[in-house]
Amino acid sequence: MNMLFALTTAMRYFRARKGFVSVVTTFSLLGIMLGVAALIVVMSVMSGFRQELLDRILGTTGHIVISSAQMTESRAADLSAQLQTKPSVTRATPFISGQAMVTSANNALGSYVRAMNYDDFIKNDLISQNIVAGKLEYFKRKDVVVLGKTMAQQLSVTVGGYVNLVSPQGSQTALGFIPRMKRLRVAAIFDVGMHQYDSGLMILPLNVAQSFFKLDDKVTAIEVMIEKPDLVRDVVVKEVAPELSENDFVQDWTKINSQFFEALQVEKAAMFIILSLIVVVAAFNIITGQMMSVNDKIRSIAILRTMGARRRDILLTFTIGGAFVGVVGTLLGTTIGLLICIYLHEIVSFIEQIAQVSIFSGEAYFLAEIPVLMNIADVASVVLMALLLSVTAGLIPALKAARLDPVEALRND
Repeated sequence: MNMLFALTTAMRYFRARKGFVSVVTTFSLLGIMLGVAALIVVMSVMSGFRQELLDRILGTTGHIVISSAQMTESRAADLSAQLQTKPSVTRATPFISGQAMVTSANNALGSYVRAMNYDDFIKNDLISQNIVAGKLEYFKRKDVVVLGKTMAQQLSVTVGGYVNLVSPQGSQTALGFIPRMKRLRVAAIFDVGMHQYDSGLMILPLNVAQSFFKLDDKVTAIEVMIEKPDLVRDVVVKEVAPELSENDFVQDWTKINSQFFEALQVEKAAMFIILSLIVVVAAFNIITGQMMSVNDKIRSIAILRTMGARRRDILLTFTIGGAFVGVVGTLLGTTIGLLICIYLHEIVSFIEQIAQVSIFSGEAYFLAEIPVLMNIADVASVVLMALLLSVTAGLIPALKAARLDPVEALRND
């Protein structure tokens, strides 16, 4: 007896299944297929969310933020120049940040203000490469502002229009409290595809923000971008910290956004466990189908044993039969899952058109469209998990068949 005999016999038994055994086998295959497909799609979407949010959030806030209560513009420029000589650092930018209200003739909104020099602004790819109206050169002009697309729509302004920036801080006069105000012209409009930024972020020239917030020659902090964000803690310790004074405070993105990204990681793990239950249920169906097949083939097994088949040959035969369902289901599920990931945007658009509903709202889910990132490690973990469960499920009935006593089986038949 050999591997070829076990494979041939297993396929003959598989094709001979009928009635309830065939139904159970079909549902097992479908369960594994759907479970694997669902896992691949969900894991890819979760990975896509993490990567897109990482790119967009860190594209605005930086991988490392260095702040100080008394950081002047000249010291910030010198420190930025020193940091940019480090091998891991790609960009270091002094900036000012704050909160203010922005008003137009039609509306008033709260906004997050971020200010930087023109040379630093054009190096910020997230903003500068997503300008949908106006020109970057307009940022050099006096008293200008760059708005997000959604904010511009809510304020009903376009490039060349005017908005008023209002600060809660102001001056106490004989007539009462007067808030600080600044009239600004819209130089450009950006669309980064993230609702929170497109609706709440505005970019100012550094000197305009210094005047508005009464900072004189100071800046809020320095943002540092590095080549490999996942190695940020090593970069902080080895390259950034030695350049700082005792009055400087440094934070990296893992601390600033720790709760947010940890929540995404926990959600991804939870979804993997929950959807894995589909494959587990399908594996139990494999056990049921194989047990019924063994009971149906008791006489055949006994005859094979009397003809010289060894226990391991019978074990291998029924293990292959059970694993076949798992392998086919896993391959079909992987193919379907990958195809759904590739054409997910088209599928979602089609469903939205047919049902006349919005499945993915940018206001609720941060991003303008569903992100997908097919990670080889995630797909491999799903495939290995499905194959392991299906092979293990097929092994249990195979052990029963291998332990069968041919004499007892023929006597009781």
